[in-house]
Amino acid sequence: MKPFAVTLLLLTALTALAVTPTPTAAATTKKAQKKSAGTLPKEEPPTPYTILSIIPSQGEPGRRISLMGAGFSSDTLAWLGTSSVPTAVISDHQIEFDIPRVAPGLYALYLRRPDGAISAIYNFPILAPKPVIDAITPDMVFGCAPDQERSVTLTGRNFQEGSALLFDGGAIRSGYGSPETLTFTVPHNVLGGQHNIQVKNPDDTVSGTVAFYIDMKPVIHSVAQGEERVNSYDLILEGHNFQQGSTLVIDGRQLYNGTDREKSRFVNCSRIIYERYPYDRAAKSVKIQVINPNGEESPVLTVSAP
Repeated sequence: MKPFAVTLLLLTALTALAVTPTPTAAATTKKAQKKSAGTLPKEEPPTPYTILSIIPSQGEPGRRISLMGAGFSSDTLAWLGTSSVPTAVISDHQIEFDIPRVAPGLYALYLRRPDGAISAIYNFPILAPKPVIDAITPDMVFGCAPDQERSVTLTGRNFQEGSALLFDGGAIRSGYGSPETLTFTVPHNVLGGQHNIQVKNPDDTVSGTVAFYIDMKPVIHSVAQGEERVNSYDLILEGHNFQQGSTLVIDGRQLYNGTDREKSRFVNCSRIIYERYPYDRAAKSVKIQVINPNGEESPVLTVSAP
């Protein structure tokens, strides 16, 4: 072969070696790129919502509801139907909200994130608000009190026009003042002792029971001297819960009208007149007591009288 041809062949081979990487170098570069790509951090998907319990499982407006589960965050909102409700995120395991004032019915309850992710959907019954009695004023009347002293006011919430007042389970006349007040007059034809008061709304929801007391025990407030006669005079007893047929006890001795010379006269539930025949006009200590037909006794009152 000619020297010129050999030289040209050698130059061509050297040029090819200079511009073409060896298979080993190319493979090494690809492996390095794969290794570099594998060290980038992966973005973790958000934790899905999980509701494990709803306590209580139903309620009326104003009731606080607690949801226990997992995946809750500060931007989690509780939804009822198509509306969100103010939500308190206690932790990533607990959320609370108060039932808003909405119509009674069955609502879809679920949790939702701003990115649109929602939890499973649960049926949540919202009940009609029950009437609630917070106070009763007064909580006691005397058995023989006049009508103006037998008026009672209930204060509370969720009362409705047409609400019925239940006195020992039976409805009696009452007056609607507002969603927070009702009034009624204690009937005269009821026995003394403790009674139960409730409010029933037109939708048949009923409040809890509060106690009301009718005091039938006789009490003597004062004794004053009244009309004087030749050999007798009147002592006027003022008090409350005296009854037709009440018995007067003087110094431990019961007076029996019709058989005793001394006798008592029932005027009304707050007054009894005792006709007394003294053996002399000197003032002395006299003990007086009233016993009603039902056996209830007044405290003994000691007075100074002839």
